[in-house]
Amino acid sequence: MINQLPEGVLSEILVRLPVKSLLQFSCVCKKWCALIKSPYFVDMHLNHAKDYNDHRVVLIKRFIKDGKKTILSFHSHHSGGEEDETLRVVAPNLELPWWDRYWIGLIGACNGIVCISDFYDIYLCNPARHELLKLPVRPFVYPDGCSKGSVFTTNGLAFGFDPSSGDYKVLRIISFSAGSFCLPSVTAEIYNLSTNSWRNLDADLPKIEHPHPCFPALIHGSYHWCAASTKSRLSAPRMILSFNICTEAFGEMEFPCYIADDTRPSLVVLDDSLAFISFKNPYPQRFPSIYEQFIDIWVMVEYGIKESWMKKFSLGPLVGMNGPLIHEPLCSWNNDKLLLQSEDGYLISCALNNHSQETRKFDICGQRDTLKVIIYQESLVSLSKRHEGLSWWKI
Repeated sequence: MINQLPEGVLSEILVRLPVKSLLQFSCVCKKWCALIKSPYFVDMHLNHAKDYNDHRVVLIKRFIKDGKKTILSFHSHHSGGEEDETLRVVAPNLELPWWDRYWIGLIGACNGIVCISDFYDIYLCNPARHELLKLPVRPFVYPDGCSKGSVFTTNGLAFGFDPSSGDYKVLRIISFSAGSFCLPSVTAEIYNLSTNSWRNLDADLPKIEHPHPCFPALIHGSYHWCAASTKSRLSAPRMILSFNICTEAFGEMEFPCYIADDTRPSLVVLDDSLAFISFKNPYPQRFPSIYEQFIDIWVMVEYGIKESWMKKFSLGPLVGMNGPLIHEPLCSWNNDKLLLQSEDGYLISCALNNHSQETRKFDICGQRDTLKVIIYQESLVSLSKRHEGLSWWKI
């Protein structure tokens, strides 16, 4: 009976289903298979999910030391009141095939595709389809003044979709240093999935502050990192570096006023605005007599306008003598919570709109520094057979 439905009606029914069900239903008959695999339906399913916030989960990446494995876990946020807050598991864990690698970075997600990287290789993964794609390795192009013996570090990465060209892009920012007394040189290159190729970008860039490749804050089509000038070793003013995925242009914005030099800065998106997190006392183990930690959150009310920075939340003291020490902020969730990582590798949440500012510890743990969290929305977008020369496999 259902096979006799017009294709438009069938599409309206199927578009509401999760990816796992659709992949199973593609085996029902040739008609369903052709429909579900068609670019039209893939886009329709993706747009429907975005419009109605369907199939959104908290995706957590962490390294399990005892099992020597990196896993992705999928959780649906459920809140039945302050005493009943959980991160319910909604799908089986996905184990990445780099069991012996301690540091695997979660760079970001776009249209159901997740970008993952270590210090050298970059991968695209669609967890819902269990597909993994390895990008081609490009030899580093050393800038003028840097020999091949210079130390290089990939400390800025971004992954996104350019709607103007219909292409997926990966940005890589690399810093080179010839020694501890030399100013670093910073270069950028970009990868296009449609052409399976890298190319250099001509830009004079500051150095990203994060020591490892981190996922940037995405808003208004631009990615944002905290950075520091490379012009002087004596005075390195800090700033926000931005990159527009469509125009491929870099920009700079100033920090909020009165940000102390000894704070650890980071960026998130909060209530559709760029938010600046100032983390005070990020290294409490260095000062055992000080157990209090504080977080200030500034929101840029008008994007790009320095004067519009407004301090919206002041959290702290977050912990006491018997509480978990905070290692770093991770991301915002539902615009009313901040997810953090504790010093012992556990996931912590803090209610932003709750005057008690009580932290809550989840039973989700990984090796410290390996716990990363993003908001993920599954899709049917396939990575298989994109290019003949690309390596991809099922996981």
